[in-house]
Amino acid sequence: MSKQLFTPKQVARAIGVSESSLKRWCDRGLIPTVRTAGGHRRLPVEGVLAFLRQSRRALVHPELLGLPALSGRGSQTLRQARQRLIDSLVRGEDMVCRQVILELYLAGQRLCVIFDEVVAEAFHQIGEKWETGEVEVYQEHRACEICERGLRELRLMLPPPQASRPPRAIGGAIDGDPYRLPTMLVEIVLRVKGWAATSLGPLLPFATLRAAVERESPELVWLSASSIADLSPFLRDYNAFFAEISPGVPVVVGGRALTEKVRKQMNYTVYCDNLQHLESFLASFRPQA
Repeated sequence: MSKQLFTPKQVARAIGVSESSLKRWCDRGLIPTVRTAGGHRRLPVEGVLAFLRQSRRALVHPELLGLPALSGRGSQTLRQARQRLIDSLVRGEDMVCRQVILELYLAGQRLCVIFDEVVAEAFHQIGEKWETGEVEVYQEHRACEICERGLRELRLMLPPPQASRPPRAIGGAIDGDPYRLPTMLVEIVLRVKGWAATSLGPLLPFATLRAAVERESPELVWLSASSIADLSPFLRDYNAFFAEISPGVPVVVGGRALTEKVRKQMNYTVYCDNLQHLESFLASFRPQA
């Protein structure tokens, strides 16, 4: 989606304004534009959404930009949005899931708050429903697939980092942890804060994490641990991995498997039990040149 460009006329219709008003906003630099080989103005969708988010203007016809139709609930509370997301995920309603995330984003909610209080909490409650027999395994797995698709779409809506050389970050879920969603959420939060972040996915052995750090030279490394298959080998391999990280490169860890008892046996830079904590850490950390 980030490669898709729209004409001023298409965007004006989508927002519900005149084309002349839209062009004035472009001339003032409020909406980024690119020029075709013939000199015609084109607007990237991520720039349009960033403008709507900042100006609190409505997206009247999102379908004209290839986005899901909105339900008109942009002012919904996080609690209401969370319940809508839970219901849509359990029922397998892909479009409603996309609506919930897009509406909260356009309403100006911080993404770390959306992820912590809506997405993560929704999956926590779905997990509880599975334990009590209210939700089948296939419904939980389908919910993960639906949410991952929605997050990939959201990632493409984000404006690129402003810095000419943004700091790099890599990370993923440890070996034995099959969950992809947590590390995807971390990647998006980092991108929003101006990092060139890349999630390497789940089930990562420490040997391949070591190779990634050596080749990519990141300024930050994150690790998610929702489950640990065997604690003793994990602690041994993790601490050996941490010892090889260059000084000044923080290792950020998180995940429900990293209990206080486990963390006491680990070396790390910072532990974040949610994404708002990660955002707070990023606000205080400045990568080395």
